[in-house]
Amino acid sequence: MPEKMNVKTLRTGFLAAIAISASGLFPAKGELPMLQERNWVGNFVGFENKNFQFSVATEGKAKIEVTGKKGATIGSKLAVPIDFVVQETMPDGKFVTKAIKPETLESAQGATLKPSNIVIRGKTTGDAAFECYLTEDRGVFSLGGKLLDSGTLTKNPLRFAIRVSFPDAYYSEKESPKEKVDERKAAEAFEQKISKDRVQLKWTDGKSSRPSVADPVDAGSKEISGPGIAALGVEFSSYQEKKFLLLASENSLMTLRNSDTKPLHAGFYVYWVADPAKDPEGKARLTIEVK
Repeated sequence: MPEKMNVKTLRTGFLAAIAISASGLFPAKGELPMLQERNWVGNFVGFENKNFQFSVATEGKAKIEVTGKKGATIGSKLAVPIDFVVQETMPDGKFVTKAIKPETLESAQGATLKPSNIVIRGKTTGDAAFECYLTEDRGVFSLGGKLLDSGTLTKNPLRFAIRVSFPDAYYSEKESPKEKVDERKAAEAFEQKISKDRVQLKWTDGKSSRPSVADPVDAGSKEISGPGIAALGVEFSSYQEKKFLLLASENSLMTLRNSDTKPLHAGFYVYWVADPAKDPEGKARLTIEVK
């Protein structure tokens, strides 16, 4: 009888171990170390204050989740993803983004809830090698990075970049209503809801701009992104009075992009890049604050 109980116990433990591993509670081989705290499982970096949560998953993807008025994050669909990427500039001036290969990521630092001077190294498709930097100070995150090697991507110029993706701020407004609504009244209510929304820009030449968030725009045009953006403020009512502030340090800039000509409240990308000729050591930074 004792032998059967032991076999059963061992079998149960073995199956449980397989289930845990398959569920992703342990990082895959080659991915970054993982936090053991229950609320941060699956993450290499975790941070939170009264305004937001910031995390970097073991596969290298970062995100910001805003904390609402009730003290909880306001929903995954309003999370703001942050990706470290390498861009290949094509002959026509357009760029192709090279994705990170999670199995190549490594860091000398352990998983942490107090991110300070974190360095992450890895490779993208095409084996372009890069390193990125991350530190937090009083709720302000400073991010940066640089290209280390072009790998097999030697045909066109490459550069390290950070992409911040603002989602559709009012995705829920577009879901099919359960009951028939007066379209005119709904449009008026939505107009009132976004009346205080703002996207404020300060270009690298010192000029300021505040494009409409309600009218369709080409976010990558000179009318919006100008010669490059040094400072960006984003306010949407769906973030419950929280404001995003992004700053590009000297020798770097931001530009905006959207996949279609549409209102900024429907979502857009922020691309940060440094000038490698002026910043060969990768000291330029993108700072992000939510307040």
